[in-house]
Amino acid sequence: MKKLKIIIPILAVLVISGFIGINYVLAEKPTGDTPESGATSYIKATYDSIVALGHGSVAAGSWGDWGAYWNRIRSAAEWVPNGTAGTGDVLTSKTFFPNSRTSQTGTYNNSNLVGANIRNGITYGVGQTGTMVASGPCSTQVAHDDAAGTNETINCSKTWVNPGGSITGTDLRSGRGGQDPVTGLIWSQLLLRTGTTIGFSPTTNTGFSWDASHANNIGITAPVAGNRTAVQLCADQGNGWRLPTQKELMQAYIDGSYWNLTQPSSIFWSATEHSSTDAWLVSLSSGGFTNVYTKTVAYQLRCVR
Repeated sequence: MKKLKIIIPILAVLVISGFIGINYVLAEKPTGDTPESGATSYIKATYDSIVALGHGSVAAGSWGDWGAYWNRIRSAAEWVPNGTAGTGDVLTSKTFFPNSRTSQTGTYNNSNLVGANIRNGITYGVGQTGTMVASGPCSTQVAHDDAAGTNETINCSKTWVNPGGSITGTDLRSGRGGQDPVTGLIWSQLLLRTGTTIGFSPTTNTGFSWDASHANNIGITAPVAGNRTAVQLCADQGNGWRLPTQKELMQAYIDGSYWNLTQPSSIFWSATEHSSTDAWLVSLSSGGFTNVYTKTVAYQLRCVR
């Protein structure tokens, strides 16, 4: 009878062990990475799953160095999001994890939002940055650019970016860059006639007619010889420069051309025609004012690419 009592527990252990061994074996030692039997353990399966998800690190942590498997498992278990977004930065009803594993719900309510649900410049998760921008009227604008003096903030102007490269004529006012971050368009300095040559200038400019009738449009020798229209004068500069459309000029004003381009307080011809005798012009200082005018009158030219 005593022998029977001893055999039954032994058989039970063998049966259970055989069942477990069908797929995985339990970790056979409290430390280390690989079970002595060479079979895939639960720890190895967990490690492989974490690697596939891209979580954790094999580097030692505050606990010391427990080996690649345990380091990754523990670091993945202890990871906490490190974003800077708060509930006021995230769109109402959208959930997010800012700096804890506790889900939070945004309270930012603006019906004019486009793009992502995180406001532009706010970081969240791991190395990710929001791109959400307001497309509607700016609630803090209190004056037009030409009446604002030196206070840029009351005009809701965006800071333009440096497009990089070394394309001749790119407008880089005070190192701010000539690329509108909203449209992605790169803007030039103003066109200047020197003798019979047309080029770009950051400090002075020349007025040209939309057609080729004004004296400043006539008798040009470089970069292309002849009597040149406003559209041609931009295209003649090469590198993809062209005369901007009416709406592109208007959007440049909205996005802050006054604060980001040299010589902004002027009226510019657009490439948009109104009729056989008139074309659209836009002011980049007086509230983005736009109107049609006769093509023979001289206004300034700024190119875009």
